[in-house]
Amino acid sequence: MKSAVYDHGRFMQILSVVPPNNPIDPVSKKLTLLMTILVGAMAAVLVIAQSGYTRFNSELSMFLLSEHADKLRQISDPIERDKYSNDYNSEARGLDKILAPDARVFCSDMLGPTNSPKLGYYFIIRNYLFPRDVEISLGTNLIYRESGFEGTPCDSPAVLRTNGFDFLINYDRQELLPLTAKALK
Repeated sequence: MKSAVYDHGRFMQILSVVPPNNPIDPVSKKLTLLMTILVGAMAAVLVIAQSGYTRFNSELSMFLLSEHADKLRQISDPIERDKYSNDYNSEARGLDKILAPDARVFCSDMLGPTNSPKLGYYFIIRNYLFPRDVEISLGTNLIYRESGFEGTPCDSPAVLRTNGFDFLINYDRQELLPLTAKALK
């Protein structure tokens, strides 16, 4: 087994902008040219997409983003502004406004592989209700797997109240249920 020997001269040559003494072989020249063409083509595609001339009139075009930003600037109420962009954010901000700062919130029907598509809503709720405690499982046995979260489900108001929760959100039934008097401001 050969041991690696540190060659300071070779190291400096690799780091320097001065090309080495040996000429670049034809394969490297072709690869460099190909990569330059690919980067240029990708840059051209991005410029065309951002200028608003896409076939699908993409929402990501600079023109439409600018128009969207102008409309958002005219809305002063944060809840209405979120509603213009994303209803989930608007609902979460609305909950933040009415819930007590120390309310414990439980989101039911978020466990298991069949419910994993709804987890985005749970993460939005956690974000907007921070620093409140927002849970999707009773106890401390919540485990994240590739297919979603595993834990102890519950949608019984009595059991949740017994476990110290103040508010229940049931995404499937579109239900917001205060469990205790201290849940709301």
